[in-house]
Amino acid sequence: MQRPAQLKISSQFGVTRIIPLTKPVFAIGRKAENDLQLLSDSVSRQHAEILYQDDAYFIVDVGSKRGTFVNDQRVQRCALQHLDRVRIGGDEDQQIIFLDDTVENASAIFDSSPHLRLSSTTNDRNREASANEELQKLSRFIEVNQAFKFSMTPDDVLCLIVDAAIEITGAERGFLMLRNGKGDLEFKVARDRNRNWLIGNEFSMSRSVVEEAFKQNHSVIINDASDPRYDLPRHSVRHLELRSIACIPLRRFQMSENMDATTVLKRDVIGVLYVDSQVSSGTLSETSVRLLESLAFEATKSLENVRLMHEEQEKKSLESELNMARQVQITLSPTGFNEPSHFGVSALSVPSRYVGGDFYDLIPISDDRSVFVLGDVSGKGIAAALLAAMAQGALQVQFHSALPLTSVITSINKLLVQRSASNKFITLFCGELDAHGHFTYINAGHNPPILARNDGSIETLTTRSVVLGAFDFAAYHPLQTRLNPGDVVVMYTDGVTEAVNAANEMYGEERLTALVREQAGLSAEGIKSMILEDVIRFTQGLPQGDDITMIVLKMKAEISRK
Repeated sequence: MQRPAQLKISSQFGVTRIIPLTKPVFAIGRKAENDLQLLSDSVSRQHAEILYQDDAYFIVDVGSKRGTFVNDQRVQRCALQHLDRVRIGGDEDQQIIFLDDTVENASAIFDSSPHLRLSSTTNDRNREASANEELQKLSRFIEVNQAFKFSMTPDDVLCLIVDAAIEITGAERGFLMLRNGKGDLEFKVARDRNRNWLIGNEFSMSRSVVEEAFKQNHSVIINDASDPRYDLPRHSVRHLELRSIACIPLRRFQMSENMDATTVLKRDVIGVLYVDSQVSSGTLSETSVRLLESLAFEATKSLENVRLMHEEQEKKSLESELNMARQVQITLSPTGFNEPSHFGVSALSVPSRYVGGDFYDLIPISDDRSVFVLGDVSGKGIAAALLAAMAQGALQVQFHSALPLTSVITSINKLLVQRSASNKFITLFCGELDAHGHFTYINAGHNPPILARNDGSIETLTTRSVVLGAFDFAAYHPLQTRLNPGDVVVMYTDGVTEAVNAANEMYGEERLTALVREQAGLSAEGIKSMILEDVIRFTQGLPQGDDITMIVLKMKAEISRK
């Protein structure tokens, strides 16, 4: 390969840089691993490549969204000629000129810039070169700062920070370490000035400098590591052959709720940005140090923004999954229940979260027998919902096998003892009604349903059975009552009676009983709606603290008297 061609890149700030095409494949794009990284949202992560083949250069678009242009013509693959203008995507901030290997001297091209024309004297030339170097650093800082506004992954942000730090300081290596959950620093990025990733045995650095910057929360700038004034460990300097070191803490400012003009923000160090050189030495200018510290500050803000953005994305993903879980739970609830002629029924379940631990079921056993199930799993959320689904499915199978009520509940209890966590229990009310009004029920530690008789009297349906899932030897004995035309049974979970208002008062069983007595003349649907409306009115719009589930049963006149 002859002396390589070059790219002359002029930024919108008037700074020009020359990049030699020393690789047979020269990658261009927004991603940090590219040989030429262009920080624009109109540039794809992997946008184009310049190939050296048969003593010629070709630019190839590698599937970009916004296209690759040579002399304002969109191309897929194109041979490059001297002084061709290259545009990557819609990036108008960078002017890229291709220079082939006939160019005598890159500095001559550089001198032609109307923004930075070199003086004829050596001193002026040195001053101009120094000024241009500082301007390039400032330009790079501005580019990086603008890039932080783009949507990037955390890894992209970290690589961008390290590459920019190396460019600004002229260092040979750069490292970025972040604090882990234990409070220790972990390597996240380790790269050289050619944007190559360093391997593990190249991670050696001055640990004393890192520890000082991290623990003392201040920048450490060393322009000559061999200078005895710095009092560095001799072994570290001698072994690593370090000449210059810069280590900047990454600070996150913690906000507090009660802030005023006199509040001093707490600076939390979340990591360090470290660069060093082994063969070069020279004083870092004040501009370079300030830019490096500003880069660290902006980088920390960008990392925090990326973290918050990804947390928001994860939150939305979780919400979507929970919503799907809610839809699944809804499908498990009974639908299309054909009311027999002798009773009316209405039910609802309103979870306090997307999914809840309450469940209910209306199971027709035969033409004249129906089972009502209302359960409440301890706890809330997905774990409670899964246990509720398991119990509901098991109850369905057992009752459709025409087993007696006692056998079903005993079997479900043993299943829960064997399969569920030791701290998970289910309170359950289960009642079986026949066409003659005989209502057989078991109450396993659940809120006692309210039975409002048609004569205005009130009863509660309870037994002395323990919750399900506590003891495998628990016994469950049913009780029986006779339901007459006009009688109302309200089965409910504690989300109804324990609903709280702004004064921290509970809705309570007494209020619920009074409402049921007062509204007993309504249909089952009407009674259910009145209870829900009254609970909502009582809580005055406060967030729901627990799942609310109800089954309202009302007997009709058509009852066979046997």
